[in-house]
Amino acid sequence: MYLQNKYTRWYYSIIQRAQIRTIPTDVYSEKHHIIPKSLGGNNSPENLVKLTAREHFICHRLLPKMVTDGNKRKMTFAIWAMANQDHSKQRLRYKTNSYVYEILKKQGALAASQLNKGVPKPYKTWLGKKHSLDSKKLQSSVKQGDKNPMWGRQHNESTKLSMSVTQKGISKPKFHCHKCGKIVGGKSNLERWHGDKCKQSSTH
Repeated sequence: MYLQNKYTRWYYSIIQRAQIRTIPTDVYSEKHHIIPKSLGGNNSPENLVKLTAREHFICHRLLPKMVTDGNKRKMTFAIWAMANQDHSKQRLRYKTNSYVYEILKKQGALAASQLNKGVPKPYKTWLGKKHSLDSKKLQSSVKQGDKNPMWGRQHNESTKLSMSVTQKGISKPKFHCHKCGKIVGGKSNLERWHGDKCKQSSTH
């Protein structure tokens, strides 16, 4: 489950010390899953330990360094949530400084980058998935006319250039326009400029 490194040793040192002590009732404490539920842990007594708020935060700072790949991303998100989610309905427990903020952002970006390596950018989130017909209709209806954020607006040249640079080198599915005979990259381009809307003809 966990890598054999110094971070894992530090982690279990905190856990083992906590397991053999009793925290006074007047000292604030939190339950911690030794193996987080997102990594397959459960709510059994053997997997729970009482930690002080500081110990709990430190343990979650160590966890991203104890795992790899998708698990690293999960653990990075967990510590990010602990430090940044709105705790207005419960005790405000954690406060990050700029140094911790930068580290968490870099770790999260790196984990996401490694997990998605080799997957074309536009298709990462929906890789292997498809919207239902009802979902497509709903998405279309909520962006019709003045509901569309680009209604009555146009991208300026700087934005167009930035969008062009961002999309360069990204492979897109190819489609054939039955009107002009051209091979078009991307289904959205085909639906917007070709097919029944095509202003060209294969005879020209």
